[in-house]
Amino acid sequence: MTKQPEGSYTVRALVQRAQAFADVTRMRILHLLLEGEATVSDIATRLGVPQPRASTHLAFLRQVGLVSVDRLGRQRVYRPDTAGIKAVLEALRTLTPATPPRSLQAVREVRRNTAMRQARTCYDHLAGVAGVQLLDEMLRHEWLEPNAHEETPRSLYRLTAQGTQVLSVRGVDVVRAHKTRRRFAFGCLDWTERRAHLGGALGAAILEALVRAGIVQRQPQSRTVVLQKPVGDWLDAPSSSRSPV
Repeated sequence: MTKQPEGSYTVRALVQRAQAFADVTRMRILHLLLEGEATVSDIATRLGVPQPRASTHLAFLRQVGLVSVDRLGRQRVYRPDTAGIKAVLEALRTLTPATPPRSLQAVREVRRNTAMRQARTCYDHLAGVAGVQLLDEMLRHEWLEPNAHEETPRSLYRLTAQGTQVLSVRGVDVVRAHKTRRRFAFGCLDWTERRAHLGGALGAAILEALVRAGIVQRQPQSRTVVLQKPVGDWLDAPSSSRSPV
């Protein structure tokens, strides 16, 4: 039997680990799991991919040790190797610009100032110009403030008491957002604007409230959404004049 060169297994393991980070969908799954554990159906729904495809990627991530799975009743819950994933992501960030340039498709969206650029979903929260403006307005009004108590490459935020009140009267389920296993609120780098919009459980809860209030209208089979009125107007409107939810 041919003897394997010394260190060959280590090299093979490194290649497999590198492959885990070399696929867009797998990277999206890892970022999603860093927000909190999830089932395969949760992952497929939030990423907008077929469940068998999500399962295939999760199986590969388990094979290389980046993801583990536990059974809770009839469900299988996936958990990330948080320390290992963050270490690799941090190393990759040292090799890339602080703000990566726009992709060619994003450049075209910006140049044409398309509806996709103006307002769309990113996973389950609001993105595009509207999403960036939402985060800017919440920070300007001091309804959100930086949360520096947790070490992470992303900007984390927490709601102030005033922010909690303002969002609650506008139909945002802040209590439920706090109870989810995912990160509560963080800055998610926008695909076209290259600035942060609001991600996490709070971002998802705000988008749900905007849809219920008729401010945002989803489009079938599309990430693009239609704004019936500016999100800033919804935030600034007195609670008595807001749309019913």
